[in-house]
Amino acid sequence: MAVTQDTEGVLGKIIYYSVSNILIDRDEFQQIGKDFGLAKVKPARESPADAFSKATTALYERVTVKNGSTPATYRIYCRNNKRTEKNIISRELIKEEPGEHTNDYTKLMNIEFDKANESISFFNKAYDSHVDIEGFCDETRRLYDLYRTCYNSTHVETVLEDLLQGMQASKISIRGRIFFVPKQNLGYVSLFEDYIDAISKKNNNVGDVVCNSMFVVDDEKQREKMKDEFYANYKRDIEDYQFRIQNFIANGGNSKAVIERWLKRIDDLKAKKAVYEDVLKQQLNGLEDDFDVLNVQAQELAIRSGMFQQGTLLTAA
Repeated sequence: MAVTQDTEGVLGKIIYYSVSNILIDRDEFQQIGKDFGLAKVKPARESPADAFSKATTALYERVTVKNGSTPATYRIYCRNNKRTEKNIISRELIKEEPGEHTNDYTKLMNIEFDKANESISFFNKAYDSHVDIEGFCDETRRLYDLYRTCYNSTHVETVLEDLLQGMQASKISIRGRIFFVPKQNLGYVSLFEDYIDAISKKNNNVGDVVCNSMFVVDDEKQREKMKDEFYANYKRDIEDYQFRIQNFIANGGNSKAVIERWLKRIDDLKAKKAVYEDVLKQQLNGLEDDFDVLNVQAQELAIRSGMFQQGTLLTAA
């Protein structure tokens, strides 16, 4: 998809977004991606166990009751149990009561998920006059069914990350989902914003799903700031690639499909550096040692797949 935008006088855009409250029907989410012509329209992994974890995490109630003339407030929520069986995920519903020195915790019931047959069971139910235990059982089933048929923020993020990589965005080193997009890819920012707006209209959860952006002016001060952000983000990417590739090699990995994906990621990393050198109007030096390690790993991957070519190698130039 060809997208263009006038970039005179700007370095790029700062884009920020939040999809922490997204819960969208899977079929609708995939269709929106197809309508926008996205290369990736759904996450690679969809786990019933993840749906169970999300559903039980969403169980929460704050209860206030009167104890004589003094009101008492309890929090009811789930926490993990120590796993004793490989195919069983166990959580417990507890009531937390603030104490004078430490909080008191009362177990209300155990909730277990069997990964083998994808079933939920409830055990050791305790009686509590202030808590509707059976209501929590029903709510667990309802939420599990909802999370089984919907994508949550973890799923949606994988698609957004693919879009951000395509825009050669650099993560800004402050809290939150904030990225700098170089001016060469500004047109795709509108696509990104429109896409998040489209999925927000199908959100089945409470809370906002938002995205916004602002221009970054092209001057020496901003170029220096963005250079520092680029270095920090880029070195993290290189170190992450080195670590994951080393694990792949150490474990005897030789899948040609996986190796091709890694080699493409390395090529994309090199192309990203060239784009930022252009937009920041300077050579980005000081990465040679990091590139050398990644280059050796790229050679090893290429040899393992039988695709060794000089053109595959990465250089810091």
